[in-house]
Amino acid sequence: MAKRILIVDDEPDILEILRFNLEMEGYEVETSEAPITKIDILPDLILLDVMMAPISGFEWARQLKSNNRTANIPIIFCTAKTTEYDTLMGFALGSDDYINKPFRISEVKARVKAVLRRASCNGGITNEEQSSRKANTISHEGLVLNLDKKECHVDGINVAFTKLEFELLALLLSKPGKLFSRNMILSTVWPDNTMVLDRTVDVNITRIRKKIGQYGAYLKTKIGYGYMFEGE
Repeated sequence: MAKRILIVDDEPDILEILRFNLEMEGYEVETSEAPITKIDILPDLILLDVMMAPISGFEWARQLKSNNRTANIPIIFCTAKTTEYDTLMGFALGSDDYINKPFRISEVKARVKAVLRRASCNGGITNEEQSSRKANTISHEGLVLNLDKKECHVDGINVAFTKLEFELLALLLSKPGKLFSRNMILSTVWPDNTMVLDRTVDVNITRIRKKIGQYGAYLKTKIGYGYMFEGE
């Protein structure tokens, strides 16, 4: 069963990037732009920003750790507060790790994996089971991406994709109607430290359009801005 991660951060762009990348790793991800009053389904891990309103991430973590029901949920602080005092405060509150902003997605993935592995070795966190769970897919009409199996089906036919093509389409399809700049696409989909040109994105979009047939018409180019999947 996929591990469940809750991300709490008041920056929507960060939530989207983290959600996409962690879902591509096979995790179930929930997001919130503010601390949650009541957690109905316990996550296996919380990625938590510090500087938020109406209460800070530190204060919310203090509340979680003082509640028997949520005390054992691992917490990774992810914040721009980088002083030694802030780091020590985070660990004093019982956090399992502390990631400084700006961060690399590869670092976040590694830290998340390490904390979950440690939690599992210590007995793990027992999640409250849902009666049923939806398949980890995103879709539009007959275009379906299985994020667990990394498969693309077009009207029931499995179409071969490269890793970059799959992740690029998944990013756009995950947020229909949202415009993604080339820089956001490059920073999210392409590996760290890889030198690529804007034209590289254009070439991959062209290939994807051909592979998904009639659904390629939904991949819109906004000249001077970027790309979007224009489907409801």
